[in-house]
Amino acid sequence: MEESPITKHVLVATDGSDKAREAVTMAANLAKSLGTRLTILHVILHGLRAKEASHLAEAEHLVRRVSAVTLPQLERIPTSMGELFRASQGRISEMVSVLGNRITEDAAESARSIGVSGVDTRVEPGDYAETILAVAEEIGADMIVVGSRGLGRLKGMLVGSVSQKIIQHAHCSVLVVR
Repeated sequence: MEESPITKHVLVATDGSDKAREAVTMAANLAKSLGTRLTILHVILHGLRAKEASHLAEAEHLVRRVSAVTLPQLERIPTSMGELFRASQGRISEMVSVLGNRITEDAAESARSIGVSGVDTRVEPGDYAETILAVAEEIGADMIVVGSRGLGRLKGMLVGSVSQKIIQHAHCSVLVVR
């Protein structure tokens, strides 16, 4: 498919939430239709606490996958984030990194199954909105796709914070998936 002269690179941010998965699907469909490259980004907030990491992995299947990678010596795989954190004995940083990689890889698999051929993944530390904006600039994104709500501390208020900041400061088009 020929590249669109308007949009050549789509960036989608995901935190693994249901709304973020919808954003990935929307971005993948756009990228496929326009014949563009797709970059999938997960931002790890500096100083992430166990409670916030727990919100990132509300889906229990992620707990099992992260446990198997970060704690292969365990006889019994934890089935909840609480169990995983107790078993990790201070390895939260590693677990959050593995979780971020798993979130982006799952999203990339989904995009490829939709038919997107050029998919990149990135996991970056930093402030959510600032990092999304910086990566968009770095890769020359023509469009940013984000979900209207994520798994942050103030679940219901992200439209007024992260998404709003991206809309206000992006140098490209922004699509907020509701």
